[in-house]
Amino acid sequence: MSMKCGLLGEKLGHSRSPEIHRRLGGYEYLLYEKRPEEVEKFLLDGDYDVLNVTIPYKKVAFGLCRDVTPIAAELGNVNVVVKRLDGTLFGDNTDAAGFVKLVEMVGVEVQGRKCVVLGTGGAAMTAAAALRGLGAGKVVHISRTGEDNYSNLDRNADAAVLVNATPVGMYPNVDAQPVQLEAFPACEAVIDLIYNPSPTRLLADAARRGIPHVDGMPMLEEQARLASRYMNANLYLYGAPGSGKSTYGRHIAAVKGMPFVDLDAEIERRAGRKISDIFAQDGEAAFRAMEHDELVRVSATPGQVVALGGGALLDAGSRKVAESTGRVVMIECAEDELVRRVTASQERPLLAGDAAERLRRLLAVRRGHYASFTERITPPLIDVGCG
Repeated sequence: MSMKCGLLGEKLGHSRSPEIHRRLGGYEYLLYEKRPEEVEKFLLDGDYDVLNVTIPYKKVAFGLCRDVTPIAAELGNVNVVVKRLDGTLFGDNTDAAGFVKLVEMVGVEVQGRKCVVLGTGGAAMTAAAALRGLGAGKVVHISRTGEDNYSNLDRNADAAVLVNATPVGMYPNVDAQPVQLEAFPACEAVIDLIYNPSPTRLLADAARRGIPHVDGMPMLEEQARLASRYMNANLYLYGAPGSGKSTYGRHIAAVKGMPFVDLDAEIERRAGRKISDIFAQDGEAAFRAMEHDELVRVSATPGQVVALGGGALLDAGSRKVAESTGRVVMIECAEDELVRRVTASQERPLLAGDAAERLRRLLAVRRGHYASFTERITPPLIDVGCG
């Protein structure tokens, strides 16, 4: 069994997403067609791990997420929803990065230039945000009734980049064209977010005029590739010594049908020594170097539940490895309970001697580090032992 993923939308009969995701990873990817009145319940209670979300549900999904990425907050919508271990939702938007891919492919210089975006919907807002992020001098939205509209296109005849973020020209209305390119004599690039048909009438017009152009398929593929990092990701469990990472990790792995890896156990297996012996014989710095190397090796295999040692991500390089290959989930536990657990353990080299006092001092030093990880969970009522 792998992560259960898919696409949520209202009408998905012509979606290319399953085909794209089959190429991207070894996870289940289904289509979830839902009526508007079904969406909220499905997002909150549905049987899934990670979803792509398409129109018209991106704003609804955004409103149900407890936490979102900065770009999703700026846009006010999400196209990726992750169901966390505690059931809360996390949202991201990979569409903007997908749009940047189109700009790169068309080869136009955006910095300081005027860009015209046809439309004012979610896709148009995403394109505009991406263009501003690339340093566009001015981004103008063309709408049917706004200050800049289809009756006064001459006001923006100096635009260098034209983006169609409307459905005009999309299958089955393939003979429609949102604007005529003679209205933009300074145009150096045309981007049409439509990918069916390809080319659209607008892009065929650009081709006849020798204007660089691109359709929306590379954007679809790029946003899917970025979303697949959540779908094919490792789940790294992190926290203080005694928080239950290993035992809870085995529980989660069994529930999800995913492989389980205990990083400390892997270090001991490959070194042929216990971690306490590595500390005693080689010192903490040598152990941390071994820990980093083992994390790099383990992270190369996607779709695992990995229990990390209590200091495994103190090193910035190790933290980058984990965060670029999966989700880091902090396992929380009350300090008094941590003290109770570690005093029963004889295998914690940093806590040798007066384990309770050493643990309290260690927590005081690491508290800020642990607090910097945003996804957190207090395990349910299972026997987490002293993992």
